[in-house]
Amino acid sequence: MYIPTEADLVLEDTIETSGIGGIYPKGILIGKILEIIEAKNITDRYAILQTAVDFSKLETVLVIAK
Repeated sequence: MYIPTEADLVLEDTIETSGIGGIYPKGILIGKILEIIEAKNITDRYAILQTAVDFSKLETVLVIAK
């Protein structure tokens, strides 16, 4: 996930889809920030998330295509 350098990240922040790009609607909960990793260069940052869904418990998935 791209994280702008000016973004103010805080542990436990929730992450949602933005709706930008038109693929996913705005407001779908992705998860919450568990860890923020600063890379060696100042332009890269990464976040470790706890997903909102426990993927190991999914039994059925519906895929919708155009």
